[in-house]
Amino acid sequence: MAQTNQINLNEIKKIYKSNYSKVLHEFISVQSDFLSDVYKRYDKDLDAANIVLYFAKNLHKSTLRERDKDLDFNISFENFWDNHQKTTQDKRKIIEIAQSTGLPKETARRKVNNLLKNKVLQKEKNFIYWSPPNEQRKTYNKVVERQINQISKLVQMISVLLNLKISKDKINTEVKKHFSFFWYHYLNTQLKYLKMWQKELNDLELILIAMQCVIQTTESLKDKNASSYDYFISGNIQSKKIQRDPSISATSVSEITGVPRATCIRKLDKLHKMKVVKKDNNSKRYHLDLKNLGSNAINTRRITEDTIDMFSEFYLIVLKALSR
Repeated sequence: MAQTNQINLNEIKKIYKSNYSKVLHEFISVQSDFLSDVYKRYDKDLDAANIVLYFAKNLHKSTLRERDKDLDFNISFENFWDNHQKTTQDKRKIIEIAQSTGLPKETARRKVNNLLKNKVLQKEKNFIYWSPPNEQRKTYNKVVERQINQISKLVQMISVLLNLKISKDKINTEVKKHFSFFWYHYLNTQLKYLKMWQKELNDLELILIAMQCVIQTTESLKDKNASSYDYFISGNIQSKKIQRDPSISATSVSEITGVPRATCIRKLDKLHKMKVVKKDNNSKRYHLDLKNLGSNAINTRRITEDTIDMFSEFYLIVLKALSR
């Protein structure tokens, strides 16, 4: 069995790529649920959700500073809202929010004003901070608890591929016990990921919708372990490697994501023009355009490499923390 303290970033990237389609399916499933949850939670607006994630990340960072004074300071999930009340949140300027999310400055200002109007963010003089009303805190706990469970499953998959014996329950328990530590790093990674897509597409709904086609394809591969990163990204996967129909309808995409059906149709058609997905004109269903993965309007290889880099760093932080 490999020793956790000997695991390094290159090793994680290596197993990530050699088991790419398997990891991709679990990863995209987690990302889809995460983005769908925040999309529905924040008025069906992923840009607004991204801004809330930015404030939440910085709250966790401030909470972690409490350990500068007290090593036993409780940063658990159970204690989160108590810490929220006690922790002084740093002042944040619109330009800082725009830079961290990849949004234009005026868009960021407009979204912040909407969040203030909906009382997700609060403002005292020029100080804007995250302090949702009590009814939102209850739903927040349920959403985050589900996300912790999903992340634990994903990290456990990575640990198995690394030949580490760490149970999903162990990961789940540790994440909750040291919640602000893990959640700061998780949100920091998500913000980088969303900023990357914001720069690439200027429309986060597009990636949420495209994810549903990726999930169908990776789920339908006959041998998930056989599809390495290079094989998958090259577009060499032929129909004989597909176990069942990997397509999905706009109606199903809408039901899963919460994005209105008409919007799903319009954006799936846009993804079709970008050669990201293919459309069956008879069934009106969509599937991932495997043949054009390396030549579509998105720089798939660069985006994928950057994603692997970002999340491999997160997995390394989690695995090192678990080895304490």
